[in-house]
Amino acid sequence: MKQLSPRVIAPVLVVALFAASLPAQAQYSVYRHPVASSVAVTSVVSLVVVTAPIWLTSAGIGKLHDGSVQRSRARVARAEKAGPLPPLTVERVEPQADGSFQVALKNPDAPDDLALLQWPARSDTPAPAVAVGDVLAFEPTPAGAGWTVTAVDGAALAFLPTTDAAASNLSERW
Repeated sequence: MKQLSPRVIAPVLVVALFAASLPAQAQYSVYRHPVASSVAVTSVVSLVVVTAPIWLTSAGIGKLHDGSVQRSRARVARAEKAGPLPPLTVERVEPQADGSFQVALKNPDAPDDLALLQWPARSDTPAPAVAVGDVLAFEPTPAGAGWTVTAVDGAALAFLPTTDAAASNLSERW
């Protein structure tokens, strides 16, 4: 047997409460007086007609919300998580014309693995503190949204998001 949802039960309870709130004399006079009977029926029908759009809209919004939550959870489950990376050595630091910096990195254990970091032009950019030959550590964040880039002395230089985290509107600067 299928269980009725609260959205179906609520209007029925409203009608039942309305009928129960009538005085005892009015409840019995409905059967004896056709005018009172039509007034009661009209009142109940009016109540249902007025509240039905509200209940239907509420049900629709609830379904939309449930679908949105499921899509969001599925997207988070599919998201790329930041994993461990080896320490990388700075090969060169190049200032750009627009004030940004490009930092070329190399994995000492695999010289063919090259990486390029681009730091945008900002007043708090960590690129000037990085020199050729420095070793940068990339530690994944607990949530897996990216890596914290740290210098040899352990000072945090920047946050490097994963591709999925960078595409999220929550990672933009406001």
